[in-house]
Formats: sequence, C-alpha cells, structure tokens
Amino acid sequence: MAQKLTAGRASLEVRALSRTVLGWRHIRGWSLAELGELVGFSAATLSQITRAVVRPSPSDVLKIGAACRVPDDEIELCVRVAQRANDPQMWDRINGGTWARLVWTPWDVMAEANELLIVATDVLPELFRTNAYHEVLCKSGAATSGLDLDVQQDVLARLDMDAKEAARPGSHGPLRVRLLVTEAVLTSSIGGARIMTEQLGHLEDLAGRTGFDLGVVDSDAGPYFGMHQSFAVMRFRAPRFDDVVLTRTLHGGDIWLESAAECAPYERALLVLNDVVRSREDSSHWLSRASLALQ
Repeated sequence: MAQKLTAGRASLEVRALSRTVLGWRHIRGWSLAELGELVGFSAATLSQITRAVVRPSPSDVLKIGAACRVPDDEIELCVRVAQRANDPQMWDRINGGTWARLVWTPWDVMAEANELLIVATDVLPELFRTNAYHEVLCKSGAATSGLDLDVQQDVLARLDMDAKEAARPGSHGPLRVRLLVTEAVLTSSIGGARIMTEQLGHLEDLAGRTGFDLGVVDSDAGPYFGMHQSFAVMRFRAPRFDDVVLTRTLHGGDIWLESAAECAPYERALLVLNDVVRSREDSSHWLSRASLALQ
C-alpha cells in the first residue's frame, strides 16, 4: 500500500515516480477510478499518489504495472526507484549510483510550481520563446529538440488563472513568473531582425499579463556575484515540495539542485541581481525601445 513521504518531503524523483506509475493507466485509457477497481485502491488513494502526498510502494508499482501491461524493464526501474525512496543515501551506499534513473523535464516541474524566478544571460529560456526563435537555436545546435508550444502555453495560461479555476481539484494554482534578462540577450541578432522583432513583441505581450514581471539587467552593471550564470529557481505552494534550482552544463545537460546548501548560491545571486536590474516600468520602456529599433 502507499507509503508516507520520507521526512515529509517529496523529492523530484518521488514526484517523477508518481507521475510515471499513475501515468501508465493512459496506456489502457483508464481513469483513476477504473484503475483503482482493478488494483484494489480507492480513487482517493491514487489521487494522493498522483499529487505525491504519499508515494507508491514497490508492491504498488508491481501491481499497477501488471494491470496496465507495462514492459518489465519499465516496471523494474520504477520498483528500484520506489525502494530507493525509503532511504536514498543508504540505497546509494549499498547499490552505487550508476544504475538507470527516472527522468523528468523542466515542463513537468514547472507544471507544479507556483513561482518561477528565471535568470537568462545567454539566450531566452524555452518558456518565453517564439517558435521561430527556437528553430534558429535548434539549427545552430544551441537547442536540441523542438519547442512544444502546447505545453508552453499550458504553463503560461496559469499567469491569468482566476480564483475559480485555481480552486478546481488537481489545480496547482496561479503562476507568478519573474524573468531577469541581460540586455545582451535582448539585443542579440538570433535569426535576424524579423525574428528578434517577433520575439521581443512576444515578451512585450507577456509583460502585460497578470503574474509576469520582466526585469532587464543593466549592461553597465558588474562585476557581480553570479554574473553570466543562467538558472531558474522554482518554488511550490505545497509544503512537501522544497524549492529547486535548474541550471545547465555542456557536459551534463539539465542539472537539478534540491538541497538548501546547493540552492543557497543561486538564492544569493537573485538578491544581488535586485541591485543591478531595472525597475519593472523602466524594463518595459527599455524593451519597447529595443523592439522599435529593430523595425
């Protein structure tokens, strides 16, 4: 049966496990209630697993995987993750850390967040890109996969979420986004004037929406702590979800940081940026001038 969270916290891996195991029902086209009837769980319990209020035990994984006819290797991986969730440090000490792991995307985690604090010093993050801007990055090798506009819009739609929609079961509530971006990113020539004009216009539209805050970092500022570092801090409404940081490296791709010690330098960088970023009003004016200069 479902188990309590270790130390009352649901790590990114536990949340990925919950999404994966309960997502298996879509193979058969089942609702939570239909799956519950087959495996002997109430829909309420399965809903709690989906939201990572509790976590699936190894036997839960086996039972749900068998009912949904999931390939054995997928079930085995999730069983190992469920076993590791009891005591990750002890598990790694005994078994080592070289085995295959569950993966999750930034979109998966952003869907659960209620606040995103994003620093962009090289290119605009996927959440804010137009399709044309992203395609240029793909052609140059700066991006490796296509932009899922539907998923992007699902996240951005929460900027304007009203109280009625936020109160619906399963809703993660409204989203607040703060984008701190350097002038160099906004004045780059990615794709040429036409594509950059479209991209800056898209940012102007976002800047007018509820829940979105744009801050342009003064090009004359610096040096300062965290300069040239792009990253995102994601915060969550659910107290069982700790704040996390997403950054990227050339050799490792997406790097997720979860412990307070790992996240602390990025929190410090955000505080430092408050001293070198233009106000919301000044940033909006600066963006408008930059957009007009391209036309």
